[in-house]
Amino acid sequence: MMNVDLKYFSGTGNSYKVLDTCKDVFIQNGCTTTLSSITEKSDIIEGADLIGFCFPVYAFGIPRICRKYLAGLPKFDHPTKAFVLITAGDPEESGFSIMESTAILKNKGLNVTYSRVVHMPSNWTVSMNPPPRKEAQRIIDSGIIKAKAIANEILGGVPYHHAFNYPPGYSRFGFYKDYYLFKWLGVSNLWRSFRTDETCDACGLCEQLCPTRSIQIENSTPKWTNTCEQCMRCVNYCPKQAIFQKEEGSIKDKNTYHEPTFKPLKIKPQKDHTAD
Repeated sequence: MMNVDLKYFSGTGNSYKVLDTCKDVFIQNGCTTTLSSITEKSDIIEGADLIGFCFPVYAFGIPRICRKYLAGLPKFDHPTKAFVLITAGDPEESGFSIMESTAILKNKGLNVTYSRVVHMPSNWTVSMNPPPRKEAQRIIDSGIIKAKAIANEILGGVPYHHAFNYPPGYSRFGFYKDYYLFKWLGVSNLWRSFRTDETCDACGLCEQLCPTRSIQIENSTPKWTNTCEQCMRCVNYCPKQAIFQKEEGSIKDKNTYHEPTFKPLKIKPQKDHTAD
């Protein structure tokens, strides 16, 4: 029986859904499988035969919390297989996300045998408009089908490595500019631009939901701190659609998005044994 350990980071549920789908396939095939978020600070399961990671792409790279998590993994002194999946609103814009992840993992001694990008709905509500609900569900359903196929390929020993490409419509200069601006300046400063409108009732849901504990309610108003990852969970789960970024304005005329089965306040580390 193979032991599989799965780790994800997810703002609004895409990376969770993809890896949770893989988990089900692994279990159906007799694997003992554990699934947990990197924010839960759970160690890699000792004796894991296969380790899987799934992260979203942010401005052509992985979130800094994911980069920090991977860099903090211990060196593996025995051969262990690993795979990396990336979720993206546009798979053509996955950029360096796979390269960043696999480079760190290989340096840790892991044998990355599989990497792929999975199309899931965009959640960047503040500056874009996520797809409407029916279209979002169509994309999710397609992503689930792909995740099942990926899990079966991994179990079957099929190697696959995502090939880097420059996004269509981007010049090389524009690509590197956006990547480095977000990586070194944007994510460190965009938290300053979060605002709430007059419909905010200080319910505190955003504070409870934040995966990096970057929001505190002060004087009945949410305040963000520099550990914010721009994951958009607070924006998309706010029942009043009251949260926005000042450069972009209100989101009340836009679609919001989170994967329907993703319940971040209820999800706990999951361990399943088919032999139980």
